[in-house]
Amino acid sequence: MENLPTMCGRCFDFVEYEDLHDAPCFEKPELLKGTTQGMYHCPDCGQMIMAGMKHPKVCKTCFNEMKGGK
Repeated sequence: MENLPTMCGRCFDFVEYEDLHDAPCFEKPELLKGTTQGMYHCPDCGQMIMAGMKHPKVCKTCFNEMKGGK
């Protein structure tokens, strides 16, 4: 199976899967599974996240911006 382009969870640009990185956020939405939270904005990065789901991966550009770099 070939690698298909994947979307950054922050800027929604399409990138190759190997170019995505774990978001450097402290918020862990997967820990909210079973709550009535629903959708909310991550307080660290502003992404819209569904409670109970893993935080979306981000592209290198967004990762660097979130870490305070360029």
